[in-house]
Amino acid sequence: MATVQYRIQYLDDTDPFNSTNFPEPTRPPAYTFLTSVPLINQIAGVKRLLKAPHRVSLLALYHPPTVQVPLLFGQ
Repeated sequence: MATVQYRIQYLDDTDPFNSTNFPEPTRPPAYTFLTSVPLINQIAGVKRLLKAPHRVSLLALYHPPTVQVPLLFGQ
């Protein structure tokens, strides 16, 4: 079973002028993604680890273009 580990964090952009409600973590925690499991099934775990205030349906993943990401998750 192949895995990919990333440091993850969230950006609370619900109120861009108020950063005191949900401050982002100073050092992003590591999260290990399983390439054999679809990403949609792993998002709830990411949200739980970050304690993000957003609904799961509003989450999006972004990775820097310099980082190689396995193209086929869950296959």
